[in-house]
Amino acid sequence: DLWRTTFLFGVTAFYDGLIFLAFAHKSSEFEWTLEVGNVMTKMERFVQIGKSNNEHKLLLLEAEVKSMMGEKDDASKKYQLAIAAAEKNGFVHEQAIANERAADFFLRNNDESEASLHYGNANSLYLQWGAQGKADDLCKNIPF
Repeated sequence: DLWRTTFLFGVTAFYDGLIFLAFAHKSSEFEWTLEVGNVMTKMERFVQIGKSNNEHKLLLLEAEVKSMMGEKDDASKKYQLAIAAAEKNGFVHEQAIANERAADFFLRNNDESEASLHYGNANSLYLQWGAQGKADDLCKNIPF
Protein backbone atom coordinates (compact mmCIF):
# COMPACT_ATOMS: atom_id res chain seq x y z
CA ASP A 1 0.00 0.00 0.00
CA LEU A 2 2.81 2.45 0.82
CA TRP A 3 4.48 1.93 -2.55
CA ARG A 4 1.19 2.29 -4.40
CA THR A 5 0.24 5.48 -2.63
CA THR A 6 3.71 7.01 -2.67
CA PHE A 7 4.37 6.11 -6.28
CA LEU A 8 1.24 7.80 -7.56
CA PHE A 9 1.62 10.90 -5.34
CA GLY A 10 -1.86 11.04 -3.91
CA VAL A 11 -3.90 9.82 -6.86
CA THR A 12 -4.74 6.45 -5.35
CA ALA A 13 -5.31 7.96 -1.91
CA PHE A 14 -7.76 10.45 -3.45
CA TYR A 15 -9.79 7.80 -5.22
CA ASP A 16 -9.61 5.52 -2.18
CA GLY A 17 -11.02 8.41 -0.15
CA LEU A 18 -13.93 8.90 -2.54
CA ILE A 19 -14.70 5.18 -2.40
CA PHE A 20 -14.46 5.05 1.41
CA LEU A 21 -16.73 8.10 1.67
CA ALA A 22 -19.30 6.45 -0.59
CA PHE A 23 -19.26 3.36 1.64
CA ALA A 24 -19.46 5.54 4.77
CA HIS A 25 -22.55 7.31 3.35
CA LYS A 26 -24.29 3.98 2.77
CA SER A 27 -23.39 2.17 5.97
CA SER A 28 -22.99 2.91 9.63
CA GLU A 29 -19.79 0.90 9.92
CA PHE A 30 -17.05 2.79 11.74
CA GLU A 31 -14.42 1.10 9.57
CA TRP A 32 -15.13 3.41 6.62
CA THR A 33 -14.90 6.56 8.72
CA LEU A 34 -11.55 5.39 10.04
CA GLU A 35 -10.32 4.73 6.50
CA VAL A 36 -11.44 8.21 5.43
CA GLY A 37 -9.42 9.70 8.29
CA ASN A 38 -6.34 7.76 7.19
CA VAL A 39 -6.74 8.99 3.62
CA MET A 40 -7.19 12.59 4.76
CA THR A 41 -3.92 12.39 6.70
CA LYS A 42 -2.13 11.05 3.61
CA MET A 43 -3.64 13.74 1.40
CA GLU A 44 -2.54 16.48 3.79
CA ARG A 45 1.04 15.18 3.43
CA PHE A 46 0.71 15.08 -0.35
CA VAL A 47 -0.50 18.70 -0.39
CA GLN A 48 2.68 19.68 1.48
CA ILE A 49 4.78 17.88 -1.14
CA GLY A 50 2.91 19.09 -4.22
CA LYS A 51 0.17 21.64 -3.56
CA SER A 52 -0.77 22.24 -7.19
CA ASN A 53 -1.21 18.51 -7.80
CA ASN A 54 -3.15 17.69 -4.64
CA GLU A 55 -4.89 20.68 -3.08
CA HIS A 56 -8.10 20.25 -5.10
CA LYS A 57 -8.20 16.55 -4.20
CA LEU A 58 -8.01 17.31 -0.47
CA LEU A 59 -10.59 20.10 -0.79
CA LEU A 60 -13.02 17.74 -2.52
CA LEU A 61 -12.55 15.09 0.16
CA GLU A 62 -13.09 17.75 2.83
CA ALA A 63 -16.28 18.85 1.04
CA GLU A 64 -17.55 15.28 1.02
CA VAL A 65 -16.81 14.90 4.74
CA LYS A 66 -18.58 18.20 5.52
CA SER A 67 -21.55 17.02 3.45
CA MET A 68 -21.67 13.72 5.31
CA MET A 69 -21.59 15.58 8.64
CA GLY A 70 -24.46 17.84 7.60
CA GLU A 71 -22.33 20.99 7.51
CA LYS A 72 -23.97 22.32 4.35
CA ASP A 73 -22.45 25.80 4.18
CA ASP A 74 -18.92 24.55 4.76
CA ALA A 75 -19.44 21.71 2.28
CA SER A 76 -20.67 24.12 -0.39
CA LYS A 77 -17.62 26.35 0.09
CA LYS A 78 -15.23 23.40 -0.06
CA TYR A 79 -16.83 22.14 -3.29
CA GLN A 80 -16.38 25.56 -4.86
CA LEU A 81 -12.76 25.75 -3.67
CA ALA A 82 -12.04 22.25 -5.02
CA ILE A 83 -13.51 23.14 -8.42
CA ALA A 84 -11.54 26.39 -8.59
CA ALA A 85 -8.25 24.75 -7.55
CA ALA A 86 -8.67 21.93 -10.09
CA GLU A 87 -9.38 24.49 -12.81
CA LYS A 88 -6.44 26.70 -11.81
CA ASN A 89 -4.03 23.78 -12.00
CA GLY A 90 -5.39 22.22 -15.19
CA PHE A 91 -6.98 19.05 -13.82
CA VAL A 92 -9.98 18.95 -16.16
CA HIS A 93 -10.97 15.40 -15.22
CA GLU A 94 -10.91 16.12 -11.48
CA GLN A 95 -12.68 19.42 -12.03
CA ALA A 96 -15.41 17.36 -13.72
CA ILE A 97 -15.54 14.96 -10.77
CA ALA A 98 -15.72 17.86 -8.31
CA ASN A 99 -18.58 19.41 -10.27
CA GLU A 100 -20.45 16.11 -10.35
CA ARG A 101 -19.97 15.54 -6.62
CA ALA A 102 -21.08 19.14 -5.93
CA ALA A 103 -24.16 18.59 -8.10
CA ASP A 104 -25.02 15.44 -6.14
CA PHE A 105 -24.64 17.45 -2.92
CA PHE A 106 -26.93 20.25 -4.13
CA LEU A 107 -29.51 17.77 -5.38
CA ARG A 108 -29.53 16.00 -1.98
CA ASN A 109 -30.11 19.40 -0.41
CA ASN A 110 -33.00 20.35 -2.71
CA ASP A 111 -31.15 23.05 -4.67
CA GLU A 112 -32.07 21.85 -8.15
CA SER A 113 -30.85 24.94 -10.01
CA GLU A 114 -27.36 24.72 -8.49
CA ALA A 115 -27.33 20.96 -9.08
CA SER A 116 -28.28 21.44 -12.71
CA LEU A 117 -25.53 24.03 -13.19
CA HIS A 118 -22.89 21.70 -11.77
CA TYR A 119 -24.13 18.65 -13.71
CA GLY A 120 -23.94 20.73 -16.88
CA ASN A 121 -20.41 21.84 -16.02
CA ALA A 122 -19.39 18.27 -15.22
CA ASN A 123 -20.80 17.06 -18.54
CA SER A 124 -18.92 19.73 -20.50
CA LEU A 125 -15.69 18.99 -18.66
CA TYR A 126 -16.01 15.24 -19.21
CA LEU A 127 -16.43 15.94 -22.93
CA GLN A 128 -13.44 18.32 -22.89
CA TRP A 129 -11.39 15.56 -21.26
CA GLY A 130 -12.52 13.07 -23.91
CA ALA A 131 -14.71 10.95 -21.64
CA GLN A 132 -17.63 10.61 -24.04
CA GLY A 133 -18.96 7.49 -22.29
CA LYS A 134 -19.03 9.22 -18.90
CA ALA A 135 -20.73 12.28 -20.39
CA ASP A 136 -23.33 10.07 -22.08
CA ASP A 137 -23.94 8.19 -18.83
CA LEU A 138 -24.41 11.44 -16.96
CA CYS A 139 -26.94 12.67 -19.53
CA LYS A 140 -28.80 9.37 -19.45
CA ASN A 141 -29.03 9.04 -15.66
CA ILE A 142 -29.15 12.60 -14.34
CA PRO A 143 -31.87 15.06 -15.34
CA PHE A 144 -30.11 18.39 -15.75
